[in-house]
Order: sequence, then structure tokens, then C-alpha cells
Amino acid sequence: MNRMLGISVTAIALTASIACGRTTAPSDLNSSSVGTFNLAVRPSPITATRCNPQCTGESGSGSFAYSMDMTLDLQDSASVGATVNSITLTATADTTTFAPLTFSSDDIRRQAGATHVDGRATLSIPLTVVYNTPSGRANLSVSVSVQITDDRNNQVTATGQTSVL
Repeated sequence: MNRMLGISVTAIALTASIACGRTTAPSDLNSSSVGTFNLAVRPSPITATRCNPQCTGESGSGSFAYSMDMTLDLQDSASVGATVNSITLTATADTTTFAPLTFSSDDIRRQAGATHVDGRATLSIPLTVVYNTPSGRANLSVSVSVQITDDRNNQVTATGQTSVL
């Protein structure tokens, strides 16, 4: 069951064209000892659904015109394994950038059933977000940042970009 989060700002920008993301890791570590992760968003681009009647946020407060569903696929390509600490979505719509929306490890566990991805495996995390934009159009651009601790205790960030139509 997807968790529905409401973004109660005038505009929200969630871009869903993350076909593949990249991984960044501390430069002072030996690259062979740091996990490598690929991030993909499905579908891409994301098609928004108009809420009729208006959607409510998880807390029951707020009224939102659009809903969008996506799945983040985090693949460990280095046989290291890792725990997902958080996911941050930063959206832009109509030249307005909104406050980041962060999913905690508890949120991720509720959505995906786990926060750990095994070596050479993929963790799929379904997300539902409800939102409004200043123009009333569904279009968003979204940056995705996944904070990870690999099983060798290295802090790693996987990033991607997507769009919502």
C-alpha cells in the first residue's frame, strides 16, 4: 500500500524522468571499497492523475489537485549491500522550487517492506505524492537524492532527475 504524502505549498515540482541516476561517494575512500548504486524511476516520465474530488494528504489536512505514483529502483551494482537512510524529493514548477520532501527510513520500510538492498540486488520503493502547483498544471521537475550507508559503513548518495506530466 502506497503512503500518500501531501505537499502543502503553492507549487510543487516533481520531475520524473529518472531513467538512470548516479552515485557519489567520499573521494578519499578507495573506490573498490565503496558501494556503487544505480537509481531508476518508473515510469518515466510520470503521468499525474487529477484528483476528483481533491486528494487529502497523509495527515488528512490539505486539499490537493494532483496525485502521482512512482517507483524508485535502487540497484547495488558492486556486491556490497547497503541500507537506505532517506530519500529526498525536490520539486520545481513554474520557476518555483519547493521545500524538499524527505522520506525517512521508517517511511521507506512502510513503502518497500525493507530498507536494505543486498549486493547485486535491487530495492524497489513505491511512492505516492499529492500536490498543487501555482499555475494549476500538473507539470513538475523533480530531483531525487537517496542517502545510503553501504555495508562497509561508507556514506553514499545516489541521485537522479525526473519529470511529471
